[in-house]
Amino acid sequence: MPRKLLLIEDDEAFSRRLQANLRSAGFGAEIAATGAEAMRLLHSEYFDLVVTDIRLPDLDGLAILRRIKEGAENLDPDLPVVVLTSVRDIETAVGAMRDGAADYITKESEKSEIVVRLEHVLEQSALLNENRYLRGQLERQDEFRDLVGESAAIREIKREISRLAGQDVPVLVTGETGVGKELVARALHRTGSHPGGPFVDVNCGALPDENLLLSDLFGHERGAFTGAVSLKRGKFEMAKGGTLFLDEIGEMPPGPQAKILKAIETLKINRLGGTQTIDVGCRLVFATHRTLEEEVRAGRFREDLYYRINLLPIHVPPLRERRDDVAVLARFFLGQFSAKYRNAPRGFDEESLVVLRAYNWPGNVRELRNVVERLAIRSSSETIRREDLERCGVSLEGRAPSPIALPEEGISLEEVERRLVVEALERSEWSQKRAAQILGISVDRMNARVRKYGLTHPSWRVHR
Repeated sequence: MPRKLLLIEDDEAFSRRLQANLRSAGFGAEIAATGAEAMRLLHSEYFDLVVTDIRLPDLDGLAILRRIKEGAENLDPDLPVVVLTSVRDIETAVGAMRDGAADYITKESEKSEIVVRLEHVLEQSALLNENRYLRGQLERQDEFRDLVGESAAIREIKREISRLAGQDVPVLVTGETGVGKELVARALHRTGSHPGGPFVDVNCGALPDENLLLSDLFGHERGAFTGAVSLKRGKFEMAKGGTLFLDEIGEMPPGPQAKILKAIETLKINRLGGTQTIDVGCRLVFATHRTLEEEVRAGRFREDLYYRINLLPIHVPPLRERRDDVAVLARFFLGQFSAKYRNAPRGFDEESLVVLRAYNWPGNVRELRNVVERLAIRSSSETIRREDLERCGVSLEGRAPSPIALPEEGISLEEVERRLVVEALERSEWSQKRAAQILGISVDRMNARVRKYGLTHPSWRVHR
């Protein structure tokens, strides 16, 4: 497919001659005689290269160059621009290159020189685009550097985060203590619209005193209360232009919940003891290990706050429900600690991996990480063995019980599958997406089983 360029030139005889020469060299070339016509074509068609005269009857070539390089009107700032000039205007052409032009060509140049220089510009542009693509791929991998795992659940979480990339909508991350909710929050921050901004985390259950929690979140003015001897900026202010992660939002006492709701809705706050309204635009991510629906029913959590933060939930299953991740995580942690501690083991033998996968991990990923660090410090052998795990309290005695008791007379496999599907739906409050994560299958496979067994629920308007 020929490279397509836009030639912006008001001298009709010259433009037609140059167009013919370029087409004979394998380029696709369209002509615009004015700046206005050029802008119309740039908005309606794709071009690999722009070649523009500096002097035009309306919008000159330098103005077109600036618009492209500034990305004005949704133009591609990476589109290469070559300026056409006469020998007398070389100084102007050099200035255009300082403003972002890829090259300049004099109108007196031979056809062969013009073709070679345009080919060079296109090669450089292709190389830059490839480098940008590779950097983007590396950055995308880096966004998930802490979300280690190969299970269907982890892959679905990464896909959900990718779908939200570039958006700053609030997200609620749920899951048991130690599953890695903060890692999901940090990945959301890195894929948000301001990944270079601050990531500020607050544990809403760490400060039992309501005034201390409000001061930590909103800050305070000098003299706002006894002990407030100076002005203090709160976490909302510190997160401006970045992400505020409110961890364990379900632990927040009832008193501050109304003030938090207002701040979330308006992204404006007042420091304690202050009257000035402060704009604190930031991305909001929440996390909890509690079932907030139950907290609402019990009167411990405001219903309006729950609906405000539960716009886009992401559930992180416990480690015992994604055993495919155990060995991957164990090796990942051991690699980290081998670099940190001298003479640390370099791997696991097969028997130790069997024990790791079978163990129930009540403390989830956090417990696994602590165990691997202990092994890295204490183990003197090159490879971690089963007896090393047992000395750390990890053995097959702590494995998960079999979820199915197989009767002597046998059982219908389809009935077992149906029971498991129903149990997963009940545990996830009839969310097919979360039930699929529990069973380690895709949402499409879950939908197929719902249809297969004719399952329905009052909360479903349609099968989803």
